[in-house]
Amino acid sequence: MQIVKATQLIPLSIAARSQLIEEYASLVTVPTDINSELHRAYQISATLTPVLSDFIQHQIQKDISQGSVLERNRQSTAIATECEQFANRFIDSMPTLVRSPAEMESSPRNLYEMCGAAVFVESNSISRNLSTTMGDLWEIIANISPYTVSPERDFGLKITGIDSIILCGGKGEPVFAQIKTQRNTLTGSQAPRSKRELELHQHRIFAAAFCTGGGWTFSSTSIPRVCGAEFWTMVGLEYELLKFHVKQMILKIQSAYVSLQQEPPILK
Repeated sequence: MQIVKATQLIPLSIAARSQLIEEYASLVTVPTDINSELHRAYQISATLTPVLSDFIQHQIQKDISQGSVLERNRQSTAIATECEQFANRFIDSMPTLVRSPAEMESSPRNLYEMCGAAVFVESNSISRNLSTTMGDLWEIIANISPYTVSPERDFGLKITGIDSIILCGGKGEPVFAQIKTQRNTLTGSQAPRSKRELELHQHRIFAAAFCTGGGWTFSSTSIPRVCGAEFWTMVGLEYELLKFHVKQMILKIQSAYVSLQQEPPILK
């Protein structure tokens, strides 16, 4: 199998990296026992894995030469920026998540809408959408660190079930990570799929960004689980800083939601 080199990828644009990786990936033979839905993920992983250590080490050296983002004040600013941008985007979207009283009355989608319980309807819609969209934020924040790469943001490609690839503490072998918000984010029916996705990779972890949510709903004897500080230490970011900025973000969104509730309803 031909092997792409980090020195080929580093100077390229994201689009050019994607194209080159796809060319090499197309030459990878997929074992017959791999599920057809994961064939492309296997090919991309097989192409990328040999170059990831060198690619990430280049990131680390570049970060050091520029004054490392991992320095406490710098990483705090970087995390705060991502949280602020997320909060602003979500706040801008909130009016579109709220149905008018007339819409709820004419075509109720649940019991609360049928009863005209607008506060329940709105709070449920806002919190559900917030939980869903926050899932991508942890990948973005992890990618602040030079110890990580995002398949999508750094190479323009998706690897099914993989949110981040980590050189833990800047050392060792690259670890393929699936990141959820908390330990019980997965439902029982989703867990087997996550296990199949992660088992493609020799070094893998299932991560919860926060040690919340009660017990784990993901279980595997071959895939380590990490949450909270243990995960973010691998990435090189401070868990307490992250919690602080996420708290500010969520409280800002809550404040905007309270203000939205106090506005007169939009007639449609």
